[in-house]
Amino acid sequence: MFHKVRFRLTALCMAVTGVILAVLTIICLSFSETNLRNQEQSSYEANLTTTYQTLRQQSTLSHNWLRQIAARCQFTLRIRDNGTELFFQQLSPNAETEALLDLAEETALQTYGIPMETASAPLSTIYHREFPLPSAGERLLASIALIPYHNGTLAVTVLHPLSRLGQQIAHQRKLFLLADLAAFTLLSLFFWFFITRMLKPLEENRKKQMQFIASASHELRSPLTVILSNTDAVRSQSMPADSQFLDTITQEGQRMSRLISDMLQLAGADNHSWNIHPVHTELDTLLLQTWESYETLAGSKNLRWQITLPPKETPPCLCDPERIRQLLAILIDNAFSYTPAGGWVKLSLKHSTSHFNLTVSDNGPGIPSAQKEAVFERFYRGDPSRRDKNHFGLGLSIAREIARLHRGELLLKDTPGGGCTFTLVLPATETE
Repeated sequence: MFHKVRFRLTALCMAVTGVILAVLTIICLSFSETNLRNQEQSSYEANLTTTYQTLRQQSTLSHNWLRQIAARCQFTLRIRDNGTELFFQQLSPNAETEALLDLAEETALQTYGIPMETASAPLSTIYHREFPLPSAGERLLASIALIPYHNGTLAVTVLHPLSRLGQQIAHQRKLFLLADLAAFTLLSLFFWFFITRMLKPLEENRKKQMQFIASASHELRSPLTVILSNTDAVRSQSMPADSQFLDTITQEGQRMSRLISDMLQLAGADNHSWNIHPVHTELDTLLLQTWESYETLAGSKNLRWQITLPPKETPPCLCDPERIRQLLAILIDNAFSYTPAGGWVKLSLKHSTSHFNLTVSDNGPGIPSAQKEAVFERFYRGDPSRRDKNHFGLGLSIAREIARLHRGELLLKDTPGGGCTFTLVLPATETE
């Protein structure tokens, strides 16, 4: 499922990125190509002006100079002096070029009424006209000019190809295309790895949910099986001691109720709907009450049940007292369950300017270092052989969630000499 989601999200991001790149490229190319055309047009007009002014001022027309002008400005020139074509154009005859020049002069005659072949009347100023000349091979710009010269007229026809401009535009488009392909490829890889990284916590969370459901189903199936089997025995009246079966059904039903309650609390924490109701609480009083409530149980288990409180009165802590009692009950129940008879369990409180430390420690078997983080996982049991029906492996998960809701921490370390020490660290500042 996540593989399909990853592929579809990547494809969607790539499609959106492709559209954005295409639009931006078209806009940038449009501005850039317009700028290139404007530069080409400006250069063309400036070269024409310079050429026409120089022709008017020249006393003699040098063939070498005309060739240099043609090469530098990419001009094809035809010049007539009082209707007579200059000799330099006959040095390199080209039928195609001659046809294009003829077309330009024919356009000048038909459109502007200028007879380039017979123009000889003296003029006072330079007259010129520019126009595009479409051809079969490439776009051409054409210009015709009548220039006063030695009491006569120079009729000049100029062709300027736009091939260089076309090459520049084509080269620029290729560069933009390559840049877009490179950007698209890099962004596609980025999206793939980014989406993979973003989906990884969801995949892990889904695996944990599946494990949670599987473990919960297993835990619920066990008391349900006992309840159903005892119900069948009562109905069949095969055993005279019906009260024993009813007691078993009640116990297993209560066990299922505790398990469902624990799972609902964790589900509320997962959905961020599990809230606390903080009030100013005197933690030393809360711990003393908790210690007193467990005195009888500690005596029945032959455990030394100790409490250590600060010598001075501690300031109130803004917390949810019921949730703190619940957390302490989880830690104390675990300590009582795993500490052998004759051992000790201690409840203590310490206070500093920045935080409160509530500690439950014992001298039981302890927890191996490799399992210290795993014990906070749901349905985890450090010793699978010990199947205490009152413990489902959810208690420490609930305790850590309570600590998190108080913006605190639940820490685990070894007790000196053996055993476990759980410490709840609560901030001394107000909890919102």
